[in-house]
Amino acid sequence: MSKRPTISLLIPCLNEKKTIARAVADAKKNAKKFFPKDWEIVVADNGSTDGSWEILKKIKEIRVINVPIKGYGAALHWGIMKSRGEFVVFADADLSYPFKNLKKFKNTIEEKPDLVLGSRLRGTISRGAMPILHRYLGTPVLTFLIRIAYRIPTSDCNSGMRMVKKSFYKLLNMKSAGMEWASELLLKTAIKHGKYMEVPIYFYKDKRGRPPHLARWADGWRHLKAILLLKPIFLVLTMLLFLVLAFISLPYSFGFTSFFLLFFFVVFLSLLALEYFSFAIEGKPNLISTFLNSVPLVPITIFLLFFTILIILFLPDEHLGTKILLSSIDAITFIWVFLIETIKTHLVNRLPDLK
Repeated sequence: MSKRPTISLLIPCLNEKKTIARAVADAKKNAKKFFPKDWEIVVADNGSTDGSWEILKKIKEIRVINVPIKGYGAALHWGIMKSRGEFVVFADADLSYPFKNLKKFKNTIEEKPDLVLGSRLRGTISRGAMPILHRYLGTPVLTFLIRIAYRIPTSDCNSGMRMVKKSFYKLLNMKSAGMEWASELLLKTAIKHGKYMEVPIYFYKDKRGRPPHLARWADGWRHLKAILLLKPIFLVLTMLLFLVLAFISLPYSFGFTSFFLLFFFVVFLSLLALEYFSFAIEGKPNLISTFLNSVPLVPITIFLLFFTILIILFLPDEHLGTKILLSSIDAITFIWVFLIETIKTHLVNRLPDLK
């Protein structure tokens, strides 16, 4: 094999002793077929305790990387960064993504893509390979949101087989360690205006004979959160929607008006926190971060808290709804200020790492 192969085949591994040897063998067979003498196989082990590590140590012509941080995204990130290939193709160890799909990816290399996604929904899905809820609800909904918000023509945002150009990947400043890493990779490709392509692939039923590492609802929420965090236009639209609903319900119901105003307030503060958190992570000041850094939030919050407490005390009991609304606003504001101040002390003004 050459010192810098064209392709690195990456397999994340977490307790995959039943299938990891077959997955590596499948990768090796197709690498030799489609990239003779121009490939490498990398397995990113995420702390396996079932004997997978011992199996991997006995397999020749592969490199095994020990990933110190738990998570699907962490395993793939470490694997990509440690790979030597110009392009990295990754697929799960459960044999659901056969490496015969490699032929499809190879055909795109001459077009110099930054990210090539293997689409299950445009390819062939074997019977029972994809849960009905994932195939017809979860994946299509998240994919639709990404297409609309990020203007990237994806058809299968949750696909676990992709090819990324390593030099491009290093520009993305990836942050997610969990399953939402897959969405972050796709979204940041759109944000960075990377060259995106898709190929139809074969997708088979999991061969491990045990439940997957996925947590359906938790992972779905993480993917949705990634979509919102990287492009908070959805929060702006949601905020405006709650404000409109509050005005519409004003003549009819104080309760509904309060409900919508409260949610407007929550989304507004979430948007501010998101922009400040982005500044803390990326180190790039924005209008909101400059404002929050210059304003004494704690004294202002204490003053407003004292002021609203006085209002609540002097309001007659027949205005119980107003009292509850003001109390809720105080509680939410207190939590928000605590969050912002925590970001300031732990991320913005933290002590430097000493080496």
